Amino acid sequence: MNEIVLSDADIQSIINGRDVIKKVGDQKIKIRQSYLKDMAAPVINDRFQIKDTVIENQVKAFRSSMKNSYELGG
Repeated sequence: MNEIVLSDADIQSIINGRDVIKKVGDQKIKIRQSYLKDMAAPVINDRFQIKDTVIENQVKAFRSSMKNSYELGG
């Protein structure tokens, strides 16, 4: 069985939309993230999770701004 080993940098590249090219024997293999989103969340709550911190921070800022709009006396 062939095995493709990915470094943390390789995994980060894939998560950020870049392709990783690995060589298995004489053949080059391109590894990329799926174009489709998963239909369901993972069943297991893993220690390490993939998050888009830019979007997450924008959502937090939006929620915070909306909270201020609806506070009493605001």
